[in-house]
Amino acid sequence: MQDEERNDVYLSVYALGSWPINNGVFFQTGTVPDAKISVGAGAGLKVAVFPSIAKGFVGVELESIGQSTDISLPLTTGPGTGAVGRVNLWAFNSMVNLIVRYPHLPMMIPYGGVGGGISSGVLTHADIPGRPDKDFESSSTFGYQFLAGVQSNWSKKVFVFGEYKYLAANYHWQRMSLDFRSHYGLIGVGLRF
Repeated sequence: MQDEERNDVYLSVYALGSWPINNGVFFQTGTVPDAKISVGAGAGLKVAVFPSIAKGFVGVELESIGQSTDISLPLTTGPGTGAVGRVNLWAFNSMVNLIVRYPHLPMMIPYGGVGGGISSGVLTHADIPGRPDKDFESSSTFGYQFLAGVQSNWSKKVFVFGEYKYLAANYHWQRMSLDFRSHYGLIGVGLRF
């Protein structure tokens, strides 16, 4: 009974794969129809608190994510028509998630949630004809996400988890913008305190 009255606090780290949706790249004055955003990889960190008053069912999670991917866009108008522009995109997200879970199964804890926060899209190594490229250009905006996953308990203190996440953010740089939408697969390990 005493365990149920304690706050559940954990720290976890994870690796991720991202599968961006290839639409929503705007360059100069219009949409680039054949733009490609490559599969990416990254890592993240989470800290969560499930207060005892909610009986372990509802909690708040702070999350920091970093990932890298590449964008290629065939140019169909203006300077550089016929060329393919390329740029590396680094996405950094700091999110607050509301998590709902079922904590009373012996080996598995299923959960789901929604989150929002600051998302920063950083362009590096840009090579896009017709655009004044910079070595480093950043755009910060509001981002949101939906997530679902399951934790598997190795012991009272240690767990592993797998998670699916959908993230959305709209970045705006000089003469280029991106309605970034991506699916994520996460695998990680955590420690309860």
